[in-house]
Amino acid sequence: MNYLEKFVFNPKEGILYLPLASFLEKDLSNSEILWHIYYELALYPDWKKNADLYLKRRLSFKDEIDQVSYYLQKKLEDLVEDSTTIDKNFIRSYVEKEILDFLFEIDCYSAYLKVLETCPFYRDQEEKEKIITYMKKEKNPKRIFSSLDHQAFSQSFLLWTLYFNDEGLKRDIEKKFGQEIMGKSIYEFLYDNLLRQINDNQGIIERDPLIKAFIYPNFKKLWLKEIDSMNSSQESSSGEKIFEDGNEDQRENKLESSRADVEERLREILKEEKPQVLSQREAEIKKLEDFAISREDIYLFSFYENKISGQRRALKEFWKKLLGSAKKEVQVEKDKQAKGDLNVNDLIYSYPDFLEAEKKGAYKDLKIFNRYFLESKNNFLPEKIEISFLIDNSGSMDEEKIEAMRKTLAAILLSLEDFNDYLQGSSQKTNEKIVLLTETWFFGRDFYKVKDFTDTGNLKLSKIISSVTKVDGSSGTTDDGACLREIYKNISPREKVEIKAKKTYKIIFEITDGASTFPGATRDIVKEFLKDKVEIYALQIGPINSLDTKTFNYIWNDGFKYSHGIILGESIESLTEELIKIVKENLESIFLGK
Repeated sequence: MNYLEKFVFNPKEGILYLPLASFLEKDLSNSEILWHIYYELALYPDWKKNADLYLKRRLSFKDEIDQVSYYLQKKLEDLVEDSTTIDKNFIRSYVEKEILDFLFEIDCYSAYLKVLETCPFYRDQEEKEKIITYMKKEKNPKRIFSSLDHQAFSQSFLLWTLYFNDEGLKRDIEKKFGQEIMGKSIYEFLYDNLLRQINDNQGIIERDPLIKAFIYPNFKKLWLKEIDSMNSSQESSSGEKIFEDGNEDQRENKLESSRADVEERLREILKEEKPQVLSQREAEIKKLEDFAISREDIYLFSFYENKISGQRRALKEFWKKLLGSAKKEVQVEKDKQAKGDLNVNDLIYSYPDFLEAEKKGAYKDLKIFNRYFLESKNNFLPEKIEISFLIDNSGSMDEEKIEAMRKTLAAILLSLEDFNDYLQGSSQKTNEKIVLLTETWFFGRDFYKVKDFTDTGNLKLSKIISSVTKVDGSSGTTDDGACLREIYKNISPREKVEIKAKKTYKIIFEITDGASTFPGATRDIVKEFLKDKVEIYALQIGPINSLDTKTFNYIWNDGFKYSHGIILGESIESLTEELIKIVKENLESIFLGK
């Protein structure tokens, strides 16, 4: 490769060779040259840490490649008379290239944001505007209205950011590829999340699960729509057009490195790496894979784990304060105590009596002494707290509800694990051994347990990951009553005695998006739980009609001493905070006797 025309990186020497001839030919300013250097190296720290992950994207996106390859093959078989003429290897190579090009465009977008966000030079607004102006000259927005939609979609994120202040163009881009994710446009959603990852020094490990879960589905939808539009009369035109490379002409003779250039650098980085012990992160992932947890699920879980980190930190502080308050200083009477500590206020009010007693030397009967000492007394605390979470995974759970459910489960399950860790470490302070355990159940047409109270170590973590990532709305109707009945059957007679004696606490939280399919049976089992002193609550998310509202209240609220059901309705985003609030109130009641 001619060092004068292209960027060439030598990882062994740690040198980036600059394309001086291209710089001179394009008559770039020093600021623009510096920009290209920063841009080329923006992802290098992540390449060095995760070169194998970048090069193994063909494997991590294998399912996505297989699905589109099969879909395109079936479409072509419908269009041609002789299906034996179809080259399946060519189809798969084409699909693989398109998906890898899509991911590479997202990498480039992330590199652009990283330079402007983290490079001190571009904190100067004037320098930043210079680069944006320069990039606008290099990136023609018209191309996304002439390219194939799925390829244009890949390139539209950078253009949306570059032309953010051009309301007309921004609106046209959003109209062409518009979709909302968690109440934001897909462009605003990705921009915000990539900035967060950049500021948290994260890379492909966190970025690819985000893209796979939220951005790739829209890319795929546009692509399949193009495939569907192929027909026998268009076979020679549209049929050929869909295989065109919309990215090739964009980087022909350009300063920016192509995907092939970057992959060559990644291979060079791997060559230079010496065999080393697995990183702690990679070792943890391999251990979890032993429990049949896929790497994709681990990365997706990491996305939610990062998303709720602020709430988790706040809860850690709450748990510490709660445990600190569990041991209080209270007044305890001591029998047959002749006198106690001097009470200053009583001495002032009884001063004449004190002077008289001083003459006689008789102080014993003066009412100026406390008959009580301030001494430590612990609240009576249980030996075990068991909290069950019932998760509605029925078919009515749409994307917005699923996202709220996943975020909520990540926040509450991880935070309760933190609390249990504190309990184990604070057993000396409370003078009692307390354990807090959680379990999760999914219900819909059927029900099944995902996480058990008895799970420990990496098995427990794998079950927490499954509890979060496997919420997908795939289980038919809403038969929560059968799941509740199974939980009730598992409470032994001995446990019922311990619950009434407050040696054990059992709390159940159900999260659903509607009313039960069998409200009578559900209400009956709720009453059974309450009769046996088991606390039980339900939170409803998503809009429901008046009949469902009436049914929900019949099950959870009507005729009870206090309400056990909360209807959040369209305030789906408040689910996490609402559940945290109820969990905190219940644990405060246990530890502080409120």
